[in-house]
Amino acid sequence: MEKRGAVLIVMVLLIMTAGVPIAKAVDIHDGAGTVGAAFLKIEGGSRPVGMGGAFAGLANDVNTIFWNPAGLTAVHDQELTAMQHFSFADINNQSIGYAQRVNGFVWGASFLGSFTEIERRQGPTEDPDSTVTVGGFATGLSVAYPLGAAISIGGTAKIISEQLDIQNVYGAAADVGLILRLLDNHLGIGVAVQNAGVLDGGENLPMALRVGLAYRAWQEPEAGSKASMPEREMWALVADAHLPLIDTNPSFHIGAERWFYGSVAARIGYRIGMNENPSDGLSLGVGVRRSGEDALANVDFQFDYAFVPDAYVGNAHRVSFITRF
Repeated sequence: MEKRGAVLIVMVLLIMTAGVPIAKAVDIHDGAGTVGAAFLKIEGGSRPVGMGGAFAGLANDVNTIFWNPAGLTAVHDQELTAMQHFSFADINNQSIGYAQRVNGFVWGASFLGSFTEIERRQGPTEDPDSTVTVGGFATGLSVAYPLGAAISIGGTAKIISEQLDIQNVYGAAADVGLILRLLDNHLGIGVAVQNAGVLDGGENLPMALRVGLAYRAWQEPEAGSKASMPEREMWALVADAHLPLIDTNPSFHIGAERWFYGSVAARIGYRIGMNENPSDGLSLGVGVRRSGEDALANVDFQFDYAFVPDAYVGNAHRVSFITRF
């Protein structure tokens, strides 16, 4: 079973990347750079980014609230995550997500934002006359529901706010997703429409279709263990296609994750962008997981780090945690 699944996902990875130019890419999309609330393109979480930005099909922890809300049905009790992204030009990106199971469904709340400070000058002075924080954020409320043992649906409603120094822009958007878990839960197929909505300034949002595929294997827990599925996971192969519906060209993402001794994870991924100035490249990640002790015996802690090197705009570092309780 596992060998057939591994062969299947390798074939899909080859199909997804077939015909992609390695040395040269196609022309810039006519609509590139024409959308508002561009911070919505930020990929939430460190674990998915360490796998090249492929998570819509794996979707098995609270990070999926930013990728495919249908995957929230994988949350067993309660999960909380927070991420800090140290990017170029002192731009700070943050995300927070929470999900909780209630009877037959899972609900969640999220925050995704990007902020930086700009300097104001009336002349060529060494020190600025003043500084102002600009950026934007989106807060969301999600719900996911299983339609059966192998299929789940989910959605997120988001309120958007942008502070652009002299102008504030507001809007609303929604994500809708579906996930299939086949081959005794080894194979995951996820589809999500992201950022369908409007801004009051009339600009388009970065609406996109994300399609993901994942194959994973795990070790069954010992008798009496309360370990959840991510804690038992041994390895996973993942692939996503990100297909913008408004601006820019598609990108393709592949990655892998391997857990050692159920406590330490190593991740690797690659992104292929189909435009003249692609954000192609390698990503690396690590994770550490540990169960609490004494009064925290029923709490699990996971720390994740992702590194995305870029010779042109600078290296990016992401740190995040997940708490399960």
